[in-house]
Amino acid sequence: MGNTIQVIKQKTIARIAQRRSKTASVLAVRTWEPEGMIEVDVHLPDTDMSRWTNAQHIDIAVAEGVYRDYTPFGWDAGTATCTLLIETGHNGAGTRWAQKLQPGDSFSYLGVGATSHRPAAGAPLVFLGDESSIAHFLALRQLAAQSQSISGAIAFTHASHRELFHTCCYELQNICPVSKTGSNGTAALLEWAAAQSFNSDTVFYLAGQVQAVLRLRQWLKAKGYSGSGQVKAQGFWK
Repeated sequence: MGNTIQVIKQKTIARIAQRRSKTASVLAVRTWEPEGMIEVDVHLPDTDMSRWTNAQHIDIAVAEGVYRDYTPFGWDAGTATCTLLIETGHNGAGTRWAQKLQPGDSFSYLGVGATSHRPAAGAPLVFLGDESSIAHFLALRQLAAQSQSISGAIAFTHASHRELFHTCCYELQNICPVSKTGSNGTAALLEWAAAQSFNSDTVFYLAGQVQAVLRLRQWLKAKGYSGSGQVKAQGFWK
């Protein structure tokens, strides 16, 4: 009975979403080796990117009645193009969808919406997260002033992805790639943070796995950094 209700619910959602959805096209697909990260260049002809001041999320249909949010970065408002970076290290609907994408494909999305994260003006910024946070941090880097101080660390599962990171994401040259170790993969992130001397006005952006984000926020609070104005958290997955 439960499965039947779930199927009916998904089909109902799909019918409603179909009336509201927009269409995007895939321009290029690049896979990091080994598999686990996929870059997708897309064209969103119905999306106005010229007024983006916050990191955004695109609500994409990855299966019938199933939607996943992905962060666009490297956008060009003139051509209505941007890139998605999808973490595919687990077996889920979003992973299966991303692994099948080919240039020339089209897909449906409900729309693009703003997250609560925007770069704090004039303050040093620190980014802390896992592989799923890379696109989010690239979007914040694009929105921040070019002269703004940005540092941080990102935890990776694969050593080869750590090596590829600065080549594929050269905009984040001051972000340190570390190994994903310890509870919720936070040990290396906490070790990196503990070795730093942060300014009192530093603003921290935490993103990625929910429990890891909570652990990082607790650590920062214990160090005297607190409040939504100084520690900005965004959990992406459980």
